[in-house]
Formats: sequence, structure tokens, C-alpha cells
Amino acid sequence: FGSNLSDGRSAAKRASRPPLCEAMLQLKKNQIVTNVSEGQIEIRQQEVDWYCSNYNTMTGQAAMLAGFAFSFITLPIPGGELAPHIVLEFLYFVLTCSTIGLELGVIIISSYLSVWAPSLALRGSRGTADLHKAVDTLKDYQALTFYCFMSGWIIYFVASILQIWIYYRSHIAAFVTIPFGCIIFAIFWYSYKLTMQLYLGESQVVSGKIEHFQPYEFVGDIDKGLHEVNMVTARAGGNTKADYAPVASEALSEFKPKLASSNYAK
Repeated sequence: FGSNLSDGRSAAKRASRPPLCEAMLQLKKNQIVTNVSEGQIEIRQQEVDWYCSNYNTMTGQAAMLAGFAFSFITLPIPGGELAPHIVLEFLYFVLTCSTIGLELGVIIISSYLSVWAPSLALRGSRGTADLHKAVDTLKDYQALTFYCFMSGWIIYFVASILQIWIYYRSHIAAFVTIPFGCIIFAIFWYSYKLTMQLYLGESQVVSGKIEHFQPYEFVGDIDKGLHEVNMVTARAGGNTKADYAPVASEALSEFKPKLASSNYAK
């Protein structure tokens, strides 16, 4: 009778514990999800690096062009017989200041995005959701920044033509205007041609985001949450139901610019 009672207690203890194979399967499932999520993050990191590289390139070129344009407005305007017409002088300064403004705007926007977007992707408290937000924000502003950058270069060449008409005689300026005009036309033509050949529309772009993993992106920082709710104390007090799985329900509720807002509205 004593032996049967001991066997019954052992069986009850085994029944009260979760099977080892079940725990191992759970760990393997979580490991698979984690590995695939890490692969998605690596792809998105390549997107962040590519966008930041583009912004850094435009920043360097824009700074150089802004310096060239600033030297235009520091030159004294000729007087006497060589004094230019007031309309010509007005257009010259408007175009020169427009070039400086556009290129400084490119520098400021690119600097902000290159600093804060990687910071959000790396240190955001909402994990993968912040990474997606950073990539989408970099994507949203790339076209605007690039068009401002190219517009500054074209306006700079037009201001250079006007500068020739201000500082040189008419017959010399007319002769120089011809090759300058050809250069501006070539810039327009090749910019349009290259854009048509290499530009990808929204329907053609491959995104690094895997939509099927979006439910996992709502899981918050487990380590931080465990310390906040003090799980160790709860378990020590006998609360065996004190499980914790933080859900960042507000992850997609904040403002996202342009395309990012439509991506997170789902």
C-alpha cells in the first residue's frame, strides 16, 4: 500500500509539471521567430545605410555649391558704363540667393535625417516598429531633398550666365552664353533620361519589411517590463500566474510623415 501511495504522488507531481518536450518546442519556436526577425532587421539596416549614404553625398555636394553661390553675392557690382540693368541685377541676386537657400535646406534636412533616423532605428523603445518608421521617414524625404539639390545646381548655372552679362561686355557675354546654355540643356536632358531609366515607382520598390511578422512587432522590451512589474517578487509571493508579455499598443498611434503614415495605418 505504501508503494502504491508513493507512485501516485510521483505521478501527480509529473502531471503538474509541463512536459520537457513541450518546453523545448516552445523555445525552438521562439528561436525560429527571433532568427527570422533578425534577418528582417539586417535587411532594413541595409536600407538605412543606403539612405544615409545618399543623404551624406548630397550634404557634401550641397555645401560646396552653397560656398560657390555665396561668393557670387560678395562680389561688387560694376558701376559707371558697365553698370547692369536693374532687372538683370535683381534676377541675378534672386537666383543666387535661391541656390544658397535650396542647398542649405538640403544640408539641414540631410543632417537631421542622417542623425535622428539611425538613432530611432537603433534605440527606439518600440523595437522593430521604430525601425520601420525610421526607414519610411528616410524614404519619404529622399525625393524632396534630391529635387532641391538638383534645382540648386540648375539655378546656379543660370545665375552664372547672368553673372557673365553683368561683369563683361555684351558681345563677350553673348558668346559665352551659347556653351553655358548647351550645358544647362544637357543637364536637363540627362537628368530626365536617367530618371526615366532608373527611377522605381511605388509599385516596383521591394521593401525589407515582412508584413506577416507585424504581430510580433507589438511585443515590447521584455527585460524592461520585467523590472518594472517586479516579476521576481510576484513569483516569490506565490503568484504563479504573473506572466509578462509587454504589448506596445501605442506603437502605431503617433504621427508618421507621408508614406510612413499609410504603411502604419493598417
